Amino acid sequence: METPFLPPILRLFGARIGRRAWIGTTYLTEFDLVRVGDYATIDRDVSLQTHLFEDRVMKMSAVTVGPSASVGTRTVVLYDAVVGAGVRLGALSLVMKGEHLTPGTDWQGLPAEGRAAPTAPCAA
Repeated sequence: METPFLPPILRLFGARIGRRAWIGTTYLTEFDLVRVGDYATIDRDVSLQTHLFEDRVMKMSAVTVGPSASVGTRTVVLYDAVVGAGVRLGALSLVMKGEHLTPGTDWQGLPAEGRAAPTAPCAA
């Protein structure tokens, strides 16, 4: 469900969503544990999963997406994770619980791993 009306609606439920953030998913459960920074982009079908059941115990914590970060389509971010400012997280990735992605870096995979920055082409 992609609509510019989604962030204000999620704010009414308690989510902390920054200015001009784009939210392309409704896969949120505990709204008050979701934090999205200014100008962040959350693509379609992303799951910001603020809880897990571990050994029959429900554990919950916040999920934070920093300012200007981009979370790719169908990515899952588990609880207690922080996607730093300016991070680019590729599609179909998994951010493990408690993981902190360094600001300004690129990540991809299951589980997400840092990608090398693209190099400038050589002048011939």
